[in-house]
Parts: sequence; structure tokens; C-alpha cells
Amino acid sequence: MSAVPAPATMSDTLMISVSGMRGHVGTDLTPEIVARHAAAFGAWVRESASGGRTPSVVLGRDARTSGPMFTRAAAAGLMSVGVDAIELGIVPTPTVQMAVEHHHAGGGLILTASHNPIEWNALKFVGPDGIFLDADSGARVRTLADQGPPRMGWKGLGQAREDPEAIARHLDAILGLPTIDVAAIRRCQFHVALDCVRGAGATAMIPLLDRLGCRVSGINLEPDGLFPRAPEPVPENLGDLGRLVRSSGAAIGLAVDPDADRLAMVDEAGRPIGEDYTLAFAVRAVLEG
Repeated sequence: MSAVPAPATMSDTLMISVSGMRGHVGTDLTPEIVARHAAAFGAWVRESASGGRTPSVVLGRDARTSGPMFTRAAAAGLMSVGVDAIELGIVPTPTVQMAVEHHHAGGGLILTASHNPIEWNALKFVGPDGIFLDADSGARVRTLADQGPPRMGWKGLGQAREDPEAIARHLDAILGLPTIDVAAIRRCQFHVALDCVRGAGATAMIPLLDRLGCRVSGINLEPDGLFPRAPEPVPENLGDLGRLVRSSGAAIGLAVDPDADRLAMVDEAGRPIGEDYTLAFAVRAVLEG
């Protein structure tokens, strides 16, 4: 996220951008700050809503240890301005984006600092189209947070509910793509080495590979947010995955960042290919399919 100057009362590690904010847990980001900005986002959703039903916001997070605390704070902020919170739990960032569209929600709020180190967390705001907020919408949310979002009285409060099926729907959508021949992949019985850096990725990557008939050798699969290494999936951080590929005889190694919206690969010799090639390989596969 590109940063703009933070208020003088905040730490200089607070980063504010069009689509959200991030900072150090306990100094820049506290439950009070998260609740206020979640309420501001909910107020923006209410402003943008049409029709008579209560607007909703999909709420998901990565595996960071501050996630449960901030989820409760964010849900309270949303409910306080008359917006329902649809909680997904620990899920990849793209799963939240897809769930926004599935629920016809007014937006999505993702609690994740992505590839940043363990002491960080962040709020990322997603619009009703499943895309991160543009400059005008982000500016309006910040204005509402600065002014104090309008709170509801006892009659107008939002509700909280859970959606435990978001990842399954996401995987169904992936496997339903015409460019993916699930039967052919299953026949190959690929052996895959997997490193999820103890983030949200294991919640989706393991069941996806299982449904594709792959055998998995994994490290750092526990979604507890206790990153064992620098979490960005760049070549210098993938040494353990390369060694796992070589020792297990896997055909490929896959690594994701803490919120699983970035994928890096390691080849059959344990050499990192580089994340920049991931999208290029995917585009070529689609165009040649």
C-alpha cells in the first residue's frame, strides 16, 4: 500500500492508503482504532446501499495472533452503524473478495498485513464489486473515521453471522474453470511441496491440492500466525521449501504469503523460480488452453 502522512498523534509506522491502513499491533493498531475505522467503512457502505434491507460487510482475516481480537473489534464497529458482519474466519484474501460478490454485500473488510512481518496487522477495504476501494471511496471512509461515524441506537444495530462455506465455494469456482482439467491432473498424481508460512494459505491450499489428487509434503502449515521466517515469498526466504522439494522428490514447490494472495514456485531441483513468473505462467496456460 502506498502511504500518505499519518496524523501527528499516531506512530510514524502507521501507513494509510486508498484501500486501508496498516501498522504495529498495540501501538498504531488497537481495538479502538480498528472499531472506529470499521464503523467508518460500514457507514460508507450504508451511504452507498440501495433497497430496504440491512447492508452487510464480509469480514475475513489471516492467521496473525491479533486477528481474533481485531475481528471482534471490527464486527462491533460494523454493527454499531447498522451493518451486518458476515464472518468468514481465517481465509485467503481472494476468498473474501469472492464472498462479497456471493453475498451481494456492500463491501468486504480483510484483517491482514499481507507479506509484512509478524508485528504488523492491517485493515483492507473492498467495495461491493470485490475490488479494493478507489481513491474517492477511500477518502470518504477516512473522512468518516476522522469525523466520527454516525452510530445507531438500540433499534438499528447490525447483526453478526458466520459463513463457514466461503473456502469451499471458492475451490468449487476454481475447479469449475474451463481451463482446468481436473481429471487429467488427478491422473498425474503430482507430488507437491507446500509452504504456507503458518498463515491463512493452508485453509485453502491443502483442500485444493487434495481435490486435485496431489500428494503433499508440507512445512509451516499450522495457521497460527507464528511465522517461522520472513513471510514474503521471495527467493531468499524459500530455502527450506527448496530443501523439502529435494529431500521429498516433489515435482514442484509452492509458497504463499500470509493471506495467500501471492504464490511463488520452486522447481523440481529446489530452485526458486521467482514470484514474477507466476502470473506469466498462468496467463500462458490460459492462452494456450
